[in-house]
Amino acid sequence: MLDALVVEGVLSDAEIRDQVVTLIGAGYDTTAASLAWMLWRSALTPGVWQRLRSEADSVLGPLDEGTAAADADTLARLVFANRVMRETLRLHPAGVISPREAAIDLVVGGHEVPKGTLILWSAHLAGRDPVAWPEALTFDPDRFDRLTTEQSSVADSAWVPFGRGARNCIGFALAQMELTLIIARLAQHLDLTPTTADVPRPVGMVVNRPKGGVPMHVAVRAANLR
Repeated sequence: MLDALVVEGVLSDAEIRDQVVTLIGAGYDTTAASLAWMLWRSALTPGVWQRLRSEADSVLGPLDEGTAAADADTLARLVFANRVMRETLRLHPAGVISPREAAIDLVVGGHEVPKGTLILWSAHLAGRDPVAWPEALTFDPDRFDRLTTEQSSVADSAWVPFGRGARNCIGFALAQMELTLIIARLAQHLDLTPTTADVPRPVGMVVNRPKGGVPMHVAVRAANLR
């Protein structure tokens, strides 16, 4: 076992274990919470579940032909599922607030921020900023298909569920791939009936999840809809 004291550039066994536990916990818990929000939004917004299903049938193939392996081309063709994922994470990022420490003196929005200052920023607020998002509180996956060039630039800066820059989430690509494929497969296989017509309230200090989970009536997709 490596000595508890860290040699420069080397991690101890305990530190490696801690890093792995953090990666597993952050990867599963955040993705599960995001999927819960996706199910709520997709089931409560008229037409979304059926559009997800139609796209999945077209891209993934009919259910009676078995499950084909997904690849990069499959993911690229799940355009609407990707929009649903992006719109869900805009409104319901897994991390509501994140801390940063100013490494240098800087000015933000006219405010001086001295080096060493603890800064809290919010992907939740950025995703609901009406300056960046027209009708910001409306769940509208197609907004990503009709943004002007100017709007796209602003929206890109405001869509930060995985952070940005050197501290960007290490699993950002995997999470987006997982959520896009999972929601497409679920829509293709299941019929969902929400137990309420209201979007749940968010709870959780570390991971943003819907209060009460996802209580829905779930049934295998009706044969006549295949």
